[in-house]
Amino acid sequence: MGDEKVKNEAMEIMGLFQVLPRLIVFDLDYTIWPFYWLTIFVKVKESKYQKMGDEKVKNEAMEIMGLFQVLPRLIVFDLDYTIWPFYCECRSKREMPSLYPHARGILYALKDKGVDVAVASRSPTADIANTYLDKLGIKSMFVAKEIFSSWTHKTDHFQRINQRTGVPYNAMLFFDDEDRNIETVSKMGVTSILVRNGVNLAALREGLSKFSQNLAKIDRNKQKWLKFSQKPGSSERDKE
Repeated sequence: MGDEKVKNEAMEIMGLFQVLPRLIVFDLDYTIWPFYWLTIFVKVKESKYQKMGDEKVKNEAMEIMGLFQVLPRLIVFDLDYTIWPFYCECRSKREMPSLYPHARGILYALKDKGVDVAVASRSPTADIANTYLDKLGIKSMFVAKEIFSSWTHKTDHFQRINQRTGVPYNAMLFFDDEDRNIETVSKMGVTSILVRNGVNLAALREGLSKFSQNLAKIDRNKQKWLKFSQKPGSSERDKE
């Protein structure tokens, strides 16, 4: 049916009712159009980077990091559908894996900038994941690799990473492709970014921006507390 026929049919349907709503509200994604707009937006943002090699991605990542005064002490990556486009458990050790186009360049840039990186993966096949990291030549880049199946949506992973590295949660940045992991880890104080098409330069910029905002918010709260604690009588009220 064309637009005019759909319109006429809709008019007939509404004519069946004596009272109509004063306002009808529509969602957008997969309601009035058949896609998630963020996926389209990210693809557009990535278009100028699609043919970039690892060195060019690395240089661009270095420029992005140069825009921020404070960087995370540790950036944690999921594996499946975050740094590579597949599930480990669906692959064989014999296969040669590949990374998302920007992943290697970003990792190189973080290394050169002195930012530590770690892995937090709920993959049930840690042996395959470690084999792939080794084959890709990036295994030694990670200061911590927590790869194990869990129902906690990665709180266990981050507790272990915190114990291993000593980095506080609010000094970490995390990239993952699952909403439930992002929501859970965010509650721990970690700046967490959902990726739709793997980690890329657009996601890196978004993550560093959000990290800076969260850091500024923490500083503002500290300043408010200091001002409150310095007020006459505040210590007596606290004791009460």
